[in-house]
Amino acid sequence: MLRLFSRVQLAYVGLFLIACMGVFYYQANYIWPMQRCEQHGGWWSNKYRECDRPMPIWRFTGRHVVGPPPTPAQAASKVS
Repeated sequence: MLRLFSRVQLAYVGLFLIACMGVFYYQANYIWPMQRCEQHGGWWSNKYRECDRPMPIWRFTGRHVVGPPPTPAQAASKVS
């Protein structure tokens, strides 16, 4: 009986170590890269597992950045 008890203990310790290694693998390959990406201001893609930087719309359109759009009160004063 004592020998069987030690085998069961060994099995539980082995399962625990395998579970710990699985959690460490998941953290190292999925969570830590995502956190590094977001700390540097990037956008993380879960589908492709890559970090991308957001691009401003003026790069696609070629328009120059002028500032915020006028409020309705400013637009009305320019018309009159």
